[in-house]
Amino acid sequence: MTKLNPGYKLLTLILASLLLSTTYSTTLNMLVALTALTVTFLTPGVNRRRLTLALLPFLLTAAGMFMTGLFFSSPGEAEIAVRVVDQRTLYATSWSTALKLASRIMAFGGLGMLFAFTTNSMELVMSLMQQFRLPPKFAYGILAAYHFFPTIRSEYATVGAALKVRGIKAFAFSPKRIFPMLVHALERSESLAMAMESRGFEGGVQRAVAFRVPLRAVDILFLIGTIGILIVGLIFL
Repeated sequence: MTKLNPGYKLLTLILASLLLSTTYSTTLNMLVALTALTVTFLTPGVNRRRLTLALLPFLLTAAGMFMTGLFFSSPGEAEIAVRVVDQRTLYATSWSTALKLASRIMAFGGLGMLFAFTTNSMELVMSLMQQFRLPPKFAYGILAAYHFFPTIRSEYATVGAALKVRGIKAFAFSPKRIFPMLVHALERSESLAMAMESRGFEGGVQRAVAFRVPLRAVDILFLIGTIGILIVGLIFL
């Protein structure tokens, strides 16, 4: 997966997500989720600990949607009650609705993590520039913003350490932490913008690229094969 063209991989997964949004097939959703997560886990170089931690919010959301669909869905006409839990009647359609909602969350989450954990950000931006004609002005802006997040995290930690040294107690989202962090981040962003302008990162200027991201036959086959399999699943599942 890491060798595929990132731009075409993104296009493939976006189209796959759009196709999945047209169906509530629990079987198809679970197959997509299991396939995506298995491929991600087996991809060399993937940090499996980070992947497991990233999976937790999707599992919690899926569990929440399952409980919502189970206890708060409307029964159909002449529906047969299958179980009573804590003075609440559960219907067959309730189980079906709950599984559909939960499996949908896992399918979209699996596709998202497949892309996030197997794609290099630099190669993605270069691919968008070369294969999808993204203007360099926006491409380098995206890269600058992406690499600016660690700076914000560092500023947050620095402000927290400074407050602790002074004996000032401040909770995680206290204005005493957030406001100084934002001020320092704005100062650094202005310096970054001036540095980019001084080095010629402007719109309308023809620039060479650092490296080429190739588009190969396997990338086209991945796009056609993935979409084709999903269409077959939509028809028969």
